[in-house]
Amino acid sequence: MGVPHLYSLEGRIGRREFALTLIGIFVATYLMTFVLIVMGGAGYASNAGVRGLWAGVINFLGLAGGCHAAWMTLAAAVKRCHDRSLSGWMLVFAMPPVIGQLWLVLSLVLSRGTAQTRAFGADQATGGLSPAPAVA
Repeated sequence: MGVPHLYSLEGRIGRREFALTLIGIFVATYLMTFVLIVMGGAGYASNAGVRGLWAGVINFLGLAGGCHAAWMTLAAAVKRCHDRSLSGWMLVFAMPPVIGQLWLVLSLVLSRGTAQTRAFGADQATGGLSPAPAVA
């Protein structure tokens, strides 16, 4: 699919690609957070954390990385909703603390996508090809 596919809100993705995308985003964000904490001076016995301009740079990098990860996660979830023949606006229902996350797991992660071509694109399992028998 390629890197630009991570940022687009159009199209469909299957369960496997959705799960792998979220795992990749989580791992990258975790590593970025670890690096920023180390750059910020955490762990020094003298509590000499960074100050001034360097602290601002580290905070900006953390904010930019967090926004970047949030956008890629939103794009993947919207495309997964499209695979389920739902609008991306259905993610608004995921906002309530317990019921929303339960719906998100049951609907986006565990449920199969629709097999037909919809307004959001062709089925990911067949790649948009008709199920015609192969001629030898």
